[in-house]
Amino acid sequence: MELFDTRVAVFGAPGRYIQGRGAIHLVGDCAATIGARAVLVVDAQIRHLVAGLIGESCKLASVEITVLPFEGELTRQTGADLRRLLTADPTLVIAAGGGRAIDAGKALASLSDCGLITVPTVASNDAPTSKNFVLYDERHRLVEVGHLLRNPDFVVVDTELLISAPKNLFRAGLGDALAKKFEADACMARGGTTLFMARPTRLAQAIASHCYDTLISAAPGAWRSLDAKTVTEDFDAAVEAMILMAGLGFESGGLSLPHAMTRGIPVLPGADVVAHGLQVAWALMVHFEVLGVEPPSELVELYRLTGLPLSLADLGLSEQTDEALAELAEATVGARHVHNLPFSLQPSALTAAIRRVEERETNRRKSA
Repeated sequence: MELFDTRVAVFGAPGRYIQGRGAIHLVGDCAATIGARAVLVVDAQIRHLVAGLIGESCKLASVEITVLPFEGELTRQTGADLRRLLTADPTLVIAAGGGRAIDAGKALASLSDCGLITVPTVASNDAPTSKNFVLYDERHRLVEVGHLLRNPDFVVVDTELLISAPKNLFRAGLGDALAKKFEADACMARGGTTLFMARPTRLAQAIASHCYDTLISAAPGAWRSLDAKTVTEDFDAAVEAMILMAGLGFESGGLSLPHAMTRGIPVLPGADVVAHGLQVAWALMVHFEVLGVEPPSELVELYRLTGLPLSLADLGLSEQTDEALAELAEATVGARHVHNLPFSLQPSALTAAIRRVEERETNRRKSA
């Protein structure tokens, strides 16, 4: 019997995607099309970089704005905690920052049932385009995925802001985005379901595939652009792939083992500080091993160029015990995305695949 009996395919997307140098100055014009009273949920660490720019843009567009700095862990209480700081529900939430600040804004927008504009300041994830937001416990273990009724109304990506972000955040976003093609392919082949609890669309699979091709071509140049702090064509293309293409590809194309493993990896000692995108990047190597296929040579080359993890040691998580890996495997096979594989995955098979990946990389480095 099939795990799913889904008869419809669904494609979801933000109302409008805007990317380019100085794009942040358009936030006010976008906001004015939704309402006259906005709340800016902004990462407290970058408030000084963007709050003034967004505030001035909103003022010019006659949009009243309240600023709510966000810091700390993103939990089930985050949305309610932010809402209590307001005297009335907003007509619009503007969420600016990295993945946590954007998801905090989504949590508030969900409770307030209002419009949403996302303004990513790093390319570390593809949260800006999706309707989903993730919630964690005090040990930074994912406990719930929340869902907005619709995708953001606007996504505004200012490449001049992103070029100044730390390289390690770009690396994490790259690792997350590169997996999307292989996860969408697995979901389509399995006849699995997406974040819309529907069949994947062919368009989303094609977008995820083009995301991969774009990054293989543009990411090396984009990586060099980060050193020069100069927005180049390669950087612009990589950002579009990492935010827009990856976002559309995963949400309507489906996820598989790499993202299922992000439920298991955090149980390992020390893994709570490992970025989501780096977890996904290593888990993609395990995904290939589980399927019995070699990772593409151009992908491995890009991993080595940008420092993406090919082993647990690269994540700072070497020498894991059998018990720890067994716990990782149990948590992984309990995740919904693991069913988007061509066969049922047993915990013992997953731990064996992890051991093979680690052994192969260890032997390669010894012989190098």
